[in-house]
Amino acid sequence: MTITESAQKKVDQTLNGEGFLGIHLEGGGCSGYQIKLSPTTELPQDAQMITTTIFSDPTSLGLLDDAKMDWIDDPFRPTFHFTPPTGASSCGCGNSFTV
Repeated sequence: MTITESAQKKVDQTLNGEGFLGIHLEGGGCSGYQIKLSPTTELPQDAQMITTTIFSDPTSLGLLDDAKMDWIDDPFRPTFHFTPPTGASSCGCGNSFTV
């Protein structure tokens, strides 16, 4: 999984030097899998680090493969945006996809 520079900067700014951000997949959403973000101060036992402050679990990371997380700094709707992995399709919401 790729984390863009702008996304990493926003994560670091939000965490303010305390804790980590988990990226996990859950069943659901409009396309099958929904991406969930969860800040935490403790790393889970199965955490696989993507960057120094961002982690995922092995199953989610395997499905996210070459997905990309970006920060969109739109003045009306700032948000993290995810580009699904190659071969996956999404409805366009940026948070849900199917493989």
